Amino acid sequence: YVREWSHPCTECGKRFRLKINLIIHQRSHAKEGPYECPCPYCKKFLSCSMSLRRHLQTHARDRPYCCSSCNKCFTRSNHLLRHKKIHE
Repeated sequence: YVREWSHPCTECGKRFRLKINLIIHQRSHAKEGPYECPCPYCKKFLSCSMSLRRHLQTHARDRPYCCSSCNKCFTRSNHLLRHKKIHE
């Protein structure tokens, strides 16, 4: 069973399988409000604390997920999986 990408963002057209993910994404289009979380390293503003936590990994030195083909390393396992497709 495959879920459809049936929840489009009215601002940018990006589509989501789950409505909750659309709702979280829509906060990123808000220019101001209670969902602005500034990154202390690069001053980027994130839409919620969960996004900020995920973003902070980009500043981390620890990159435990390494590609066996080219040794490029990543902070998140899904980024490594996406990267591996370039070697296929």
